[in-house]
Order: sequence, then C-alpha cells, then structure tokens
Amino acid sequence: MSGRCIYVDIDDVLSATVERLIDLLEHLHDRRLEVHEVEHFDLEKSFGLDADEIAHFMDRAHEDHVIESIAPAAGAAEVLRGWSDGGHHVSLVTGRPPQTRAASLRWLEAHRIHHDALHHLDKWGRPSWNRLGLPALRFDQIPSLGFDFAVEDSLDTARRLVEEFGIPVALMDRPWNRAVEGLKAETRDALVRCCSWGEVAEAFRW
Repeated sequence: MSGRCIYVDIDDVLSATVERLIDLLEHLHDRRLEVHEVEHFDLEKSFGLDADEIAHFMDRAHEDHVIESIAPAAGAAEVLRGWSDGGHHVSLVTGRPPQTRAASLRWLEAHRIHHDALHHLDKWGRPSWNRLGLPALRFDQIPSLGFDFAVEDSLDTARRLVEEFGIPVALMDRPWNRAVEGLKAETRDALVRCCSWGEVAEAFRW
C-alpha cells in the first residue's frame, strides 16, 4: 500500500547529534561523557549543567556551524529515498528552534536526505524556544498532517504521539528512552524499538 505520510525526527534519528553535543560539552566545560551515560533526554541532567549553563550550551549547540557539522545516521538517507520512490510523503518534524531552519536545510542538502516538508514543532512549550516568533507547528496541529507513523527518539514525544493521536512510532533505541516501565501497556505495544534504519525500514515495510 502506497501513499503513507511519515513523520521523521532529525536529532538522534537522522543525525548523530548526541555525539556532536558530547564534543561540544568537552570543548565548553572540559568534561566528556560516553553516549551510554546520556541517560536523560534532558541534557541539563545528563550533562550536569545548571540553568544558566544549559541555556548557553543550547545556544551554542544551535549555531549554524555546529548543526552543519553533525554526522548523518547510517542508512537514513537510503531509507527515506526508498520511501519517496515508493510514493510515500516524508515530513521532517524537529524540535530544533525555527531559527535553525536555514542551517538544517543546508545540512539536509549536503547529506542528500530526501524530505517533502520540514516542520519545527514546539515539543516542550519552552518560552525561549522561538524568541523570534518564526512559523512553527503546535503539538495540537499534528493530526491535521495525517501521519500514518513516526520515527522518534524522545520517549515523551513518542508517548504523546501514541496516546493523544494514535500514531504508531518507531522508537530509535537510545540510552534516554529505555525506561518504559511507567508506560501503559497499549502505549508500549505501539512503540517499535529499532536499533538502526534498516530495522525501521523492516518494521514499516508495505
């Protein structure tokens, strides 16, 4: 069956973002972690930063040269191209602030990552997320886009997609999304944990 509408996150789904942020942490704070030590999606906790430090860190993390230096995830470009060739619509839905749009588009072009749309989604409702008031997608607008399934790494976002909108999720396996004991059984059933883009393609094969 063709013509599916697919939601794909960028950071730590299409890109090796946490690895780049660990490098940035070492550069800014002379402290280094291994990826398996990043057990909290909230980097303030995982990186041991206070409120002022994390605000500065995220400002630096969203600079153009940092975004454009992130490595792509292995196999992602090939899977997205295959979906497009199969008649599916690929929308990238990122929690990056809208002011990162130009750098994100350059990164996508440089790595030949196919997409039909790019949406900046206000996933967490942080007041500082969109300081410039640029166009952005609200969470309650997601149903209007008609997604058939999603690929995410944030456990909280995946839970909301399942519970609020009934969208099944391929959850890219990361240290910060493994604590699923508190989820409803039906929510866990709608999450397909994947360790690679090959597994995502296999889980959602039509």
